[in-house]
Amino acid sequence: MDFIDTHTHLDHDDFAADLDEVIDASRRAGVRRWINVGYNEERWESSVVLADRFDGMRYMLGLHPGNADDWNARVEKRLRQLAGELRPVAIGEIGLDLYWRQDNLERQNQAFIAQLDIAREAGLPAVIHMRDADGPLLKVIDSAVALPHLHFHSFDGAERLREWVLERGATIGVGGLITRKGSESLQEWVAGVPQDIVVLETDAPFLKPRGLRGTRNEPAFIPKIANVLAGLWQTDVATVAAVTTANAERIFGLGGAR
Repeated sequence: MDFIDTHTHLDHDDFAADLDEVIDASRRAGVRRWINVGYNEERWESSVVLADRFDGMRYMLGLHPGNADDWNARVEKRLRQLAGELRPVAIGEIGLDLYWRQDNLERQNQAFIAQLDIAREAGLPAVIHMRDADGPLLKVIDSAVALPHLHFHSFDGAERLREWVLERGATIGVGGLITRKGSESLQEWVAGVPQDIVVLETDAPFLKPRGLRGTRNEPAFIPKIANVLAGLWQTDVATVAAVTTANAERIFGLGGAR
């Protein structure tokens, strides 16, 4: 089986001491391709270094809403330049987060809208981070004249956003969240969505699947997420692997191992 972890943070400090071992474990689990998330300027550079270091590693570049106060004309110019020169697989993760900050929505909106434009102009998908912000996010994307393809990372939207995803042909990332208690509504919805809109992700080292000891999530845990999804889709893990891998290749233009 061939899996792709479409959203991971392998340049995080949690992996500094044993990244080679983490990659080896991932490959043994059948997860041989990864998309690292360059979510701020520092991570743009480290994501490119990772891709040069490991076969099968790609990256997205963007400014996370948690870093929205860093958005300015220089950062915008640099991201636009890198989107053209380096051809990341996506602009991301970008979006809105009102869980951690509620006092800078205007700045978050400014960075979000500008990055949607960068993605559209570059012909790249935009990977969306959304937390406690369904309404404001819908306001932005509903008012846009034109949008890139939107891919919702670790999707957990409420009913209206779920409808938007299906109506507008967006795609979603499914990770450890779907394995947890309290996610029954999300599980029920994912069980019935078109299978061609779903990819797998870990968000490692965050959002660990249910039932795992320790504090760190890893790409090697993708099969555990796939097993839960197989149960929801009433199929086998091999089918989930084939479907989600093909979806990731299409959405992110991967084509094959680097």
